[in-house]
Amino acid sequence: MKTSTVLFVVFLAASYALPAQGLLNGWMNGKGRTAAAVSAFTDSYERYYVGKQQTYNPQLGTITTSGVSVYVGAGITDWLDVVVNVPFITASSNAGLWETISGVQDMQLGVKVRPLSLDVDGSRLDVMVGGVYVQPLSNYVIDAPVTIGHQAQGIDGRALVQYTTPSGLFFMGGIGYCARTTVTLDRGFDVDVPDFIDAVVRAGYGSSYWYGDVWLQNVVPQSGTNIGPGVPFPSNAQAYTVVGATLAYRVISQLSLIGGVAGTITGRNVGHSTRFNFGVAYDLPIWEGVSL
Repeated sequence: MKTSTVLFVVFLAASYALPAQGLLNGWMNGKGRTAAAVSAFTDSYERYYVGKQQTYNPQLGTITTSGVSVYVGAGITDWLDVVVNVPFITASSNAGLWETISGVQDMQLGVKVRPLSLDVDGSRLDVMVGGVYVQPLSNYVIDAPVTIGHQAQGIDGRALVQYTTPSGLFFMGGIGYCARTTVTLDRGFDVDVPDFIDAVVRAGYGSSYWYGDVWLQNVVPQSGTNIGPGVPFPSNAQAYTVVGATLAYRVISQLSLIGGVAGTITGRNVGHSTRFNFGVAYDLPIWEGVSL
């Protein structure tokens, strides 16, 4: 199977701009190949978890987060990729007096290398490792239930293994440790944003024109508090298990359409949400890449 840019970019273009599924996937772009994607998403919930107990607050109503994310990824060599993702996000509530929050959220800059790629009876077994740097780009509100993020800098380390058959079927598993810094609240003191471990498994099919997958993500915080009176929201331990699916079709030789859906199964201090994604991906002209 020839790895097309649909396979490479669809995962990111259909992903939520916040830390969902991680910025790095199981596909390498290829030397001199660059792809750009613009994706939109909407995520909403009215029930949420206080600790692990699901509840509803009429003063919050339905909280909706939506936005647009711009992604570019390039293959520097056949074994080295660089990627960048920047989202613009809006969060609002249809009840109470909560202010709508909008702004450019956090830039994610990632590097991925493939130290091992094996032929296994015609199939491909790839092992990849990478890192992502997270940098907030605007001074948005952080200590509120209606917000677009925690405004914490971060470093993510991730390892991935993917098995791809000649027919286009693939299976991927990945795990990462995501470290976050402290943030300063308007109340005049600093709090720690918890680190977390992020694991994803994915199975799907890809060809030159079609791509589809199903995936499961589990996030486990390494510290943190539960939602409660006087407890800063950035310090909450946010855990969740999410299941989702992605579908993409290459309309013309350079342009692909992408759609996705995901839903929360279990959680801790997060919303029990449903998410929809849609976007377009475009293959940029091939360049020479770098010989290393």
